[in-house]
Amino acid sequence: MAIMFGVVNEERIASISEKLLKNWTPIGAVAPELPDNIASFISSFEIQSHFIAHEPARVLELIRRSWGWYINNPNGTESTVVEGYLQNGTFGYRMDRGYGYDPSYVSHAHGWSSGPTSALTEYVVGLSVVSPLGLTWKIAPQFGDLEFAEGGFVTSLGKFEASWVLNSSGYVLTFSVPKGTVGDVTLPYVTASKKPSITIDGDQLTRGVAYSDGTATVKVTGGSHKAVVR
Repeated sequence: MAIMFGVVNEERIASISEKLLKNWTPIGAVAPELPDNIASFISSFEIQSHFIAHEPARVLELIRRSWGWYINNPNGTESTVVEGYLQNGTFGYRMDRGYGYDPSYVSHAHGWSSGPTSALTEYVVGLSVVSPLGLTWKIAPQFGDLEFAEGGFVTSLGKFEASWVLNSSGYVLTFSVPKGTVGDVTLPYVTASKKPSITIDGDQLTRGVAYSDGTATVKVTGGSHKAVVR
């Protein structure tokens, strides 16, 4: 939570992200407040924190370990998300913490445990709103070990959508946002420490680009756009 609410500096963010790995098991992260329990709701905050720390590989690994374990578990629903489970792989979540040793009390369709849905949209696809309804927005993808991603959502202003795909020379980002809006598009470098070649809608960018921490940021108005980064 300290990371998500921005009360720690970059050095502490990196340290917290690394230390959280000590709670990991082969099937998810044990909640320190609930020994032996894996709480998908709490893990949802953890994956956002790793994204803020710019550690997408950790996020994807935790999603595969935890949510992936459940979605492929024949003893679960194989279609929804679970409230929590024990690190031994049984569904006795919170057995001795208010659930009266009754596994049937555990929810196997728990909306609060669906953190990857928003996190993958906002950090992997990279699309999120900055002000109400998306009058201002941003796109800042984090690739991890993925080769492509696509996502979007709708507000009363209209549809917001984005997708990217890696290729042998870099990547292509396409996005469409309502007209009358404006946003920052933050593009990761293709090669570390080397400013990339960027074209948006066929125009080579030579001005109006802010470079910082291995990314290039440009301001873009609403509409449909295509960015090619090499």
